[in-house]
Amino acid sequence: MMLYNCGLAIGTRMSGLYDAIMSWAADSEYIDPEHVWPLGIGSIVVLVALVDVRPLDQLLASLDGFTQLRQLLVMALKGVAAGMITHFAYSTSDISFRSRQTLQSKERALLIILGVGVGAGLLIDVVIPQLVEPFPFVVVQTTGLLLVVGMWYLHLLIENWKLSNEWPHVLSGLLIAFGPYVPYLL
Repeated sequence: MMLYNCGLAIGTRMSGLYDAIMSWAADSEYIDPEHVWPLGIGSIVVLVALVDVRPLDQLLASLDGFTQLRQLLVMALKGVAAGMITHFAYSTSDISFRSRQTLQSKERALLIILGVGVGAGLLIDVVIPQLVEPFPFVVVQTTGLLLVVGMWYLHLLIENWKLSNEWPHVLSGLLIAFGPYVPYLL
């Protein structure tokens, strides 16, 4: 009965928070309400971590049993990270600026991008799995990381993005990725 009352109290508070966030999103010129929905998933991950009910933990952990999904998410994260490194290396480094001035052909620029991409890919192929595999819920948390890093990369490519417009995606990804660690912070 006590667990039920606690769950009801938390649910009521979450409902009020949800209503406030949805009304703020509806009033926003840039944020559509469906952009806020992933916050629900992030909140559920945090709630599961806080309540620490074994069947809920096992439910999240059971997603790791889908080996192909797990591998696909890790590969996607590696791809996004390699793209970001290539983007940074080619568009912002001194070497790329010098190479653009001396190597003004598309073929040579492609060779530079491929070279940086291969080097970044080899580095990422080793680092990302070692970073992700220790997660208690690899599939769930990698999905959160992919949401955060993917949105960051997407908006690196868009010059006029504003964090105030994209906070729901970033916050939900952070909640999904790091939600299981919230009890350790409290």
